[in-house]
Amino acid sequence: MGKNPSSKVDPNLPVDMVSYKDCKKFLAKLSKSTGCNYFIPTEAQLEYAYKSGAIKETGLREWTADNYGDTPKRLTVNPTGPKSGNAKVVRTPDSRESVADYTKAPGLTFRLAVSTSKPCDRAIVDAIEGKNLDREQVSSYEKIEVAGVTFDMVGIEGGKFRMGATEEQGSYGDDTEKPVTEREVAGFELGRTEVTVSQWNAVMGSLPYGNYLEDADFPVINVSWYDAQLFILKLNSLSGRKFRLPSEEEWEYAARGGSKSRHYRYSGGNEVSSVAVCEENNKSLKVRKVCIKLPNELGLVDMSGNAWEWCQDTYSAYGSAVSADDADAWEWKVMRGGSAASAWRACRVSNRSRIPASNVKSTFGFRLAL
Repeated sequence: MGKNPSSKVDPNLPVDMVSYKDCKKFLAKLSKSTGCNYFIPTEAQLEYAYKSGAIKETGLREWTADNYGDTPKRLTVNPTGPKSGNAKVVRTPDSRESVADYTKAPGLTFRLAVSTSKPCDRAIVDAIEGKNLDREQVSSYEKIEVAGVTFDMVGIEGGKFRMGATEEQGSYGDDTEKPVTEREVAGFELGRTEVTVSQWNAVMGSLPYGNYLEDADFPVINVSWYDAQLFILKLNSLSGRKFRLPSEEEWEYAARGGSKSRHYRYSGGNEVSSVAVCEENNKSLKVRKVCIKLPNELGLVDMSGNAWEWCQDTYSAYGSAVSADDADAWEWKVMRGGSAASAWRACRVSNRSRIPASNVKSTFGFRLAL
């Protein structure tokens, strides 16, 4: 461009004080001189690059190609903002704001993008589309060390059980938990606790908003279903294993104690305060350190309370299936277990929750299966 408009002129610093329109002029000139079609990344591309660890936070705000608007509420391939408008989305890893496209400001910059032929990882596509995940068919007790942290997996013997609002749930089971059906699950492994802050940080190299390194043994929170899938993808590449989210059947079978079940209302007992961090015993309504409550019959802790746990399954009523063409329905995933901010009813082993896969909350976490 023949000039540097930056607030601090240094050849080794990112350019700033450039409007979106300035960026477009730069891209047009660069693309013409190189024969390569450079562009400004969309908001989705930029956020994905941050979350996957491909790029690091710079402390600057970055232009995206999207006009400002609400983010999509359902599964969308290559999402973009509204088709018209002169206010663009400006991003950092943890924030988004509306900025007029003519704005020039210190710390306001951009980065180049270019299309490649590399597709989205098949494991992510299969998970989103609800296809059967590759399984290890294991059910042993393992302590698996990855990236300097240990994942404590509990071996769960397969078997049959009655799923839903069974007798010990009393009159508290609602219509989403009915009809009670007999199910059978194969043996598998499940994490003894929710994925913790230290485990997430070791694998991903950074923490979602609202998590802190000093809370190493707390459940990681503010995690969407998609975030959990990205974590699993990276964990599997590091470990060579086939970690995944548990199915809803596996989750409930394990919460009930599997083949050792004593048919409790909550996971590990009939007194909620002894087995669950929940509204009844947690005035802050914030998640707490794992393993401060009693385990269930299998040695699993926090299956009731502390952090809500994502399951692999798309939500559907018992006895029905989701149409492959219903994109809106596929966005709704199952969460189980209740949380530190939940009333005791939500912590029952048969309670189900229907949550959009993109949602994050200060009580949303997950547990690994093999």
